Amino acid sequence: MAALILVAIVFFAFKRSSLQASIQSPEHRASNYLPKDPVPAQIAAFHKSPETKTGNDLVNWISFHEAYKQCKVNPRPIIVDVYTTWCGPCKMMSAQTFNQPQIAEYINKNFYAVKFDAESKDSVLFDKYVFVSSDASNPKSPHQFAMSILDNQLAYPSIVFLNNQIQRLDIIKGFYPPQSFEPILKYYGSGDYQKTTWEDYKNAFTSELK
Repeated sequence: MAALILVAIVFFAFKRSSLQASIQSPEHRASNYLPKDPVPAQIAAFHKSPETKTGNDLVNWISFHEAYKQCKVNPRPIIVDVYTTWCGPCKMMSAQTFNQPQIAEYINKNFYAVKFDAESKDSVLFDKYVFVSSDASNPKSPHQFAMSILDNQLAYPSIVFLNNQIQRLDIIKGFYPPQSFEPILKYYGSGDYQKTTWEDYKNAFTSELK
C-alpha cells in the first residue's frame, strides 16, 4: 500500500493524471477503505441509480460505481457531469446540451455517463475506496468524490472525461451549448485525442447537429 501511495504522489500531473492516483494520494484519500473481500451489505448501497435521473433525461445516467463495474467488463470512456442543485448553468447544460437528441445519442453509444451532485450525502465506491460528504451536517459541503476528481478546483458544472482505463483525460468547466460541446465530446469519444491535437481536430471538425 505504501508503494502505491508513493507512486500516486509522483504520478500526479494535472489533466493527464489518473483518477486512481488522485484517490490514493494522501491529500485526496477516501476516508474509508473496504476490506479485500467486502460483504454484500457493505457494497449494496452503491448499486442504485442516481437520484437525479428523471423520465425527461435522454442520457442513460448511471452511478459511478456502476460505470466503473461496466467499464471493467466492457471498456468504454466515462463522462462525469459534476453539478449542484442550485447551479443555473448546470441546469442549462442538462436541459439544452445533454438533452439535445444527437448529443444524448452519441453519449449513450460511446460512453458510460455519470451525473454526480457535488453536494450529495450519498457514499461513492471506487474500487476499494469509499468517498463520503466532507461534512454531512452541512447541506452545502462538497463531496470527497467531487473534490478528488476535480483536484479541489470546484466549479459547476464540471464535465470530466475518463478513458476506458479510468484515467482522467480532461475537465471542462461551465456551460457549453450543443454546438460547442459536440467537438469536445467526439474528440474524446472517438479516441482521436490519441492521434491528433485538439487544435487540429477542432479546425477540421464538421458538425452533424441538426
